[in-house]
Amino acid sequence: MIRLLAAIALFVLASSSVRAEQLTWRFDFFGQAGFSYLWGWMGDDNGPFTGEITSAKVVFEGYITEGDIDTSDFYFVFDVPTLGKQTWLNLTGEGMGWTGSGPVSYTFTSDAFNGTLREGRFGSEMTVCGPAAPKCNGAGEFTGEAYIEFTIEGQRADPIFTSNFDEIW
Repeated sequence: MIRLLAAIALFVLASSSVRAEQLTWRFDFFGQAGFSYLWGWMGDDNGPFTGEITSAKVVFEGYITEGDIDTSDFYFVFDVPTLGKQTWLNLTGEGMGWTGSGPVSYTFTSDAFNGTLREGRFGSEMTVCGPAAPKCNGAGEFTGEAYIEFTIEGQRADPIFTSNFDEIW
């Protein structure tokens, strides 16, 4: 009987450590458009998160261009690492109602990308493509914040898996 109670207690302790928590993965984009990004996983320094995406948010503040470049030619695509119904996010300056040289801003929040996080690489691209920027260059910069953020109901990787075991106990 005591062994059974001890086994149940150990099971309860072990299961409590794998309960889901609310996690946030945020990436601050560079201050200038014209970059491609590639990630190995959605997580932190300890490794990938597991769980479910529950919300996505994009913030572009104070985007400006120079010369003949129009903010309506801004282009942003993000491959969302989810097994949900919608797996990519695509925003254009024209679609966000941008025009002229700015500054312009836009905030987007959605649950359309909700779903189980998938393993593997994913990426994003941010550029300017239009008549005055035919080679899709990086003409334009953010004077405020520019980031993407996901809320995840899940778990962090256990730090033991990334330890190099240099410390002596």
